[in-house]
Amino acid sequence: MKHLFVCPMDDTLKITSVDLRGDEPLYGAVTFQTYTPPEPSLYPYVASYFQQYNAQRKPLRQFLREHTGSARPRDCLLALHDDATDLEAHALSELMIACGVRETLLEYRAFLLSGEPEYIAVTGSKRAVTLTHVISDTDDTERIFLPVNEAVPETVRDAIRELDAGRKLPAFSFGLPDALMNIGETVTPQELLRNFLRIL
Repeated sequence: MKHLFVCPMDDTLKITSVDLRGDEPLYGAVTFQTYTPPEPSLYPYVASYFQQYNAQRKPLRQFLREHTGSARPRDCLLALHDDATDLEAHALSELMIACGVRETLLEYRAFLLSGEPEYIAVTGSKRAVTLTHVISDTDDTERIFLPVNEAVPETVRDAIRELDAGRKLPAFSFGLPDALMNIGETVTPQELLRNFLRIL
């Protein structure tokens, strides 16, 4: 069964088509293609795929036809930024449905960084660095949002200590700016995908 996996980045969408067969969690290699909206980003803290929103459908649909092997409908797995609003999540879901997918399954990326039962997730977006204390099988989640202009190594480490006073938990990161690349163990988009498939 074919699925799309879409990982929104700051101004692009990382997309791959995955083939799920029977009990195998993933069949074949995973290669990501990057969709870059045709129009440049006009607003500094808004992802370019939300700008000129209605104009994204045609070029994205064409991109999917050219890079995912088929235009036929399939399900779409969306790994959302951790500071994504409900409106942004809905807009991304509707955009993918307009491009031919049947259904979208959404998950915040903090919960896709590791299979560990408890950890600190540190993720980035154009607006903020989000720190999340992830605990398996728990609905309550403690989060700290740092505006991107205030997110320097010292403030991020202070926030990690606030969430993990005993400094016992592993930290995993994704989508951070270069200045924060030494924070936590960096996770790849391929690992996000594999962790998403485990929870389906």
